[in-house]
Amino acid sequence: MPTRCQLRGWWIVALLFGLAASVILPWQYLPGTPFTLQRIAQWLITGATLLVAGLALRRELYAKLSLAWQGPRKLVALPTLALIVAAVLLAPLPRVALLELSYLALLAALILLVAVATPCLSTWGWRLLGAGAALFCLVYAVLALDHISLVWDFGNRHDFGPGFDNVRFFADVAAGVMPLALLYVVVRPRPSWLAAALVSVPLGVWWWMLWVSESRAALLGLITGSLLVLWLFGRAARWPLATLAVSALLGLLGWWLLNPLVQETAASPFLRDITSSSGRLALWSDSLRYAWQHFPLGLGPMGFADDGQLRSAHAHNLFLNIAAEWGLPLALLLLAVTLKACLDIRRRVMSLDAAHQPLYACVVLGFVSVLVNVQFAGAQVMPVSALTLALVVGLALGFRPRQAPHEQHDTVSQAGLKGTLLWSLMMLMLGYQAVAGVSLHALSRDSSATCFEAMGRSSYYPRFWPQGRLECMRLEAPAHWLLQ
Repeated sequence: MPTRCQLRGWWIVALLFGLAASVILPWQYLPGTPFTLQRIAQWLITGATLLVAGLALRRELYAKLSLAWQGPRKLVALPTLALIVAAVLLAPLPRVALLELSYLALLAALILLVAVATPCLSTWGWRLLGAGAALFCLVYAVLALDHISLVWDFGNRHDFGPGFDNVRFFADVAAGVMPLALLYVVVRPRPSWLAAALVSVPLGVWWWMLWVSESRAALLGLITGSLLVLWLFGRAARWPLATLAVSALLGLLGWWLLNPLVQETAASPFLRDITSSSGRLALWSDSLRYAWQHFPLGLGPMGFADDGQLRSAHAHNLFLNIAAEWGLPLALLLLAVTLKACLDIRRRVMSLDAAHQPLYACVVLGFVSVLVNVQFAGAQVMPVSALTLALVVGLALGFRPRQAPHEQHDTVSQAGLKGTLLWSLMMLMLGYQAVAGVSLHALSRDSSATCFEAMGRSSYYPRFWPQGRLECMRLEAPAHWLLQ
């Protein structure tokens, strides 16, 4: 009979399967734009998780957040809260800013929920998590190969991330899911070559798609994560790293021998100049300029989608995006929190017993991979990509050898009313997301033609919905309540 703590941990497995369903079902069975369908799926999964797991873990969640208000930390927490409120209220579009705040706040809440529930994952929970990730990789690999075979003679690089509006969104998911699939190898009484071989095949297909589509950020994240895990864990990580290395070599060999995008007469096996920044340097430069010119509050939340430049609606870098839109102080605080989390992970690795190190090596590999990837992408604001980020980061921050239920209960503040109020606030944010998000979706749909005409080409620059440029929405509906 599962204990109450085990039941609290198993919803993390459900979150992984929800992530997989968000990728496969809209692609295979539902008509419509994948980006929109995946955004709806992400909202439903996040809402259901916060509703059910958030209610069950509201005390633990409040206890985790209350640590920021204890002792000297309060001297940092109070100015931080004041900056957040000021950034929303003084933004050029406060209602859009509130939508962005609710989105990021609930994403952070999801990360914390995963973190507080992770110690409750039983051995079977970890096994099912690894098996689920490996099964996801296998099913997607088979479906992707079938799709690619049909478009082999005329496809482009976006066909190497089928089911996504942009191949980069596939790369965001791959950066986090591929390391979790390695759990299938190590979360068993004894690692086996058979398990490693079974995982290597679908992972090899995922590597092949990353190589052919030249998804540099995800590739850099996985390689950087592997090197750091090798340094942190040494021999304890030999099984997951060896499995990942073999699958990477299989994918690289496939890229060299089976690459329909490169012609035989091409001078280079690359489709483009891989040393270029793909426009990111200009975005990053503008981010720093906005942060300096609009110090200390930045352009305002979602301001990159309304800066008068008809281009990407985000900076392709998590910290620079926060600096430009929320202000340099909040960006530096987020950087400090991230570095503190890295140090905590380092200390946890040093204190872990040998039996748990291979498992944690897979989780840390995913953590490093998604963090590196999000410095070159906008995974935090993309559907499914954000779910992957929340799942992997939460697992890494919350991992520890499983405690007895009474040991966990003793560490939780008995603040039932405050926890309930916190949960109620999350539900209010979720409700505002539903109302404002639907309105923004309608605006994005109606303003697409206007934005295309202004740009002179048909191209999407997404943020919350397929068309994320707020200036185009203002041209289409200047009196809309969101744009006042």
